[in-house]
Amino acid sequence: MFRNEYNLAMERDSGSVSSVSSFQVDDLMEKLKLLNYERLLLKEMKMKQINRYYFLRSFNPGEQFFMFTSICAWLIRKIGKTFDQPQEFDDPNIVISRIIKVLQEMDVPTDFQTNRLIQGAGPICVYIMDCLATQALKLTKFQMKRPECRKEDDPMVDLIENDSEIILEKVEEEQMAGGSDDSDDERNGLFDLSFSDPARSAVHTRKEMREYKVDSLSDSEAWRLELERVLPQLKVVVKTDPRDWRAHLEQMRSLRSNIDSATEETDSQLAKLRSDISYVMEKIESREKHLNNDLKDLITQYKQILIEHNQATGQIRQAEQEKTEHEHELSKITNELENVKIQMEQRGNSMTDGSPLINIKKAIFRIKEELCDMDIKIGVMEHSLNSEIVRQGSQYAELDSLVMAAH
Repeated sequence: MFRNEYNLAMERDSGSVSSVSSFQVDDLMEKLKLLNYERLLLKEMKMKQINRYYFLRSFNPGEQFFMFTSICAWLIRKIGKTFDQPQEFDDPNIVISRIIKVLQEMDVPTDFQTNRLIQGAGPICVYIMDCLATQALKLTKFQMKRPECRKEDDPMVDLIENDSEIILEKVEEEQMAGGSDDSDDERNGLFDLSFSDPARSAVHTRKEMREYKVDSLSDSEAWRLELERVLPQLKVVVKTDPRDWRAHLEQMRSLRSNIDSATEETDSQLAKLRSDISYVMEKIESREKHLNNDLKDLITQYKQILIEHNQATGQIRQAEQEKTEHEHELSKITNELENVKIQMEQRGNSMTDGSPLINIKKAIFRIKEELCDMDIKIGVMEHSLNSEIVRQGSQYAELDSLVMAAH
């Protein structure tokens, strides 16, 4: 079930470590927060808080590898398996092999290079932690619920809304009062710098309304010019907080209404397109049926011809096979014939050639010479043997005479 995520992680890992998207890391951090890792892991282990960019790239491999193995060990224990907490001086290869063994038991693909995990960051590390966190959430039976928007009565909002509703008569009176004050200040060469504050200006105009004389602007044209001059300064701007969820809710509602209004026209166009496509498909089907009925005889004839063609091609292939077999037999017979011819030529040459007889005569002559040499050697050896016997006989006679003389 983790095969698709594993393929994506391997594709990002083959490109570069920076290819890990922040969305995946955000998803992982949200899963860890749902498992309450800040209180159950970081506070107990006295670790520092990690940010969303911590596992995007490798900048401190030792620290990141320890954090990675600690989170993996904690998630494995959350799953229900026994896993000792790794220490800073443990052998990284042993810790990685233990984590891979647990992943294999979970049927998670692990055919990746283990040296990628020693860095402590990258797509493979994020993939492993995401798989473990997903399994832990499944075992804890965590369920996501739709957010509930509670209506709260904010007195400040009501006050701002009440202050922002300005009655036209009050605006005219304040403009008239402000126009007289501005004209006096302009005549005196002074400018009221606090006029930019709407609340203070409104309070100031209300205080001086009682002392304002209507007869000072009796001319309607002068009143209109004064109104045009002062009107931009009397605008009340209510600044909304961009972090307020009410503004986002209103924005979502407006966008949804825009989407609904846009989809109405699109739905009508799609319905029209669907009707046109269905009409065209019906015409095509009817035309196809008509063509099938008209070409039925031709189709059957074509099928028969196709069957005959297949049979003919089969016979041709069989004939080609027999031809190749006969060619192999012919080549064998020609080779045997050539060998017989060579043997007959050799025998004919040996029968007409007298070199063997000459060789025999030479061999006989050499044997005779060797026999003569052997006879000479035998005679010499007999002569030497006889001379030796005679010499020994003379010696024995002398010894006998000496023995007789001694007696």
